[in-house]
Amino acid sequence: MNNEEEQLKKRFLELAEKAYSRNICTFTGFLGLMEMSIFYEISKDVSYAEFNLSGGADFCERKVIRFGSLDTPYPIDCIHITPTLKKFSDALSHRDFLGALIHLGIKRDVIGDIIVNDNEAFVFCLNSITDFILQNLSRIKHTSVKCQIAAKVPDESCIHIVQCELNVASLRLDAVIGEIYKLSRSQAQLAIRERRVFVNGRLTENNSYTVKPDDVITVRGFGRFIFGDMIRSTKKGRLFITALLYQ
Repeated sequence: MNNEEEQLKKRFLELAEKAYSRNICTFTGFLGLMEMSIFYEISKDVSYAEFNLSGGADFCERKVIRFGSLDTPYPIDCIHITPTLKKFSDALSHRDFLGALIHLGIKRDVIGDIIVNDNEAFVFCLNSITDFILQNLSRIKHTSVKCQIAAKVPDESCIHIVQCELNVASLRLDAVIGEIYKLSRSQAQLAIRERRVFVNGRLTENNSYTVKPDDVITVRGFGRFIFGDMIRSTKKGRLFITALLYQ
């Protein structure tokens, strides 16, 4: 374990102990998949304290851990960023929106998911930074923008989920992700070895893990999907499965 991981685990333990001993609610910043996987390694050690995770919406990948009362709301806002004159806007990507925020001196752990659609973005952030963003983010690339708090992300801008049916050799993790992302078995296994595959938020390095209904599987660089179930098998032993792909 490197020093950064040790410090992160220590921070989780401190937040849990503080919430439990003082009967208050404590929060982490936004965590990426690897950071959440590190938390799950010690989650049993903080089981005495209530905890839950949220990114601001069900589809969010980056999440905040809340220790303490589950009735306490998460300190998360959603900011809608739009070009002042949309028809003259640059083509703006996720990287452009994130880069503009980082350029303001904002740390990554106060920013959650950024949902981009048609040169607009919905940014989840800790409410401690909301006013700063509203007051200071006025330009992305060469495009003037305006920011306002949004109650939620509209359906047309949400991440869409598409159901598909696939034919796989087995329910092994490498076989399933290989078929879904059109990878060879060796390419799928390489992604697992390179620590780019997460199952239900946990880093997974087991090629032969048997996927289960409702498993949420993320392959960094390719995407995320929810495994559905096996629906039938062929005479040659191949399996037809369903999956929900995030797009």
